[in-house]
Amino acid sequence: MNQKCIVFCLLFFSFLHCSQSSPTHANDFKILSDAFHDGHLTVVKSSLAEIKNDRDLTKEEVALYAKTLFYLGEWKEFFTHWAGVSHKTPELILLYFKAVFVSPLPVIVSAEDESKLIELLSVSPEACLLYLKLKQSKWKGKQRKLFLAQWKQFQTQVDRLQKQLGEIK
Repeated sequence: MNQKCIVFCLLFFSFLHCSQSSPTHANDFKILSDAFHDGHLTVVKSSLAEIKNDRDLTKEEVALYAKTLFYLGEWKEFFTHWAGVSHKTPELILLYFKAVFVSPLPVIVSAEDESKLIELLSVSPEACLLYLKLKQSKWKGKQRKLFLAQWKQFQTQVDRLQKQLGEIK
């Protein structure tokens, strides 16, 4: 009887200690999301890589990890991560095709991924442009430079808007 009481107490206190020391996944994601929006991409990448080693990432963490790898330009890791993603959202599909075009690595687009892009054609003008680019046999040098310049300009505008929103708060 005394032994059962000791075992119960040990289990109760260990459970209490573990529940207090580990933050919730939602809180972790909020912190990582804030860090991503503040531009701390390397920190977000390393944190999500550690979490990925410990457990499976949530759907939100998968998307955040993909966006982080994309904006860091870590193409090998991005495409490796893409291969392991089971739930491919429209946002991730568009991000994948942008990476295919911007990346200097040769990437073979699977028929499944192409069909997911085709499904988005009716709802996304961006998907239409990406599909047209996909069907062109080769990128001309000027077109690729223009696409990269537009991408940089868009990122600059996003950064300015975030800065202005930060000043308003």
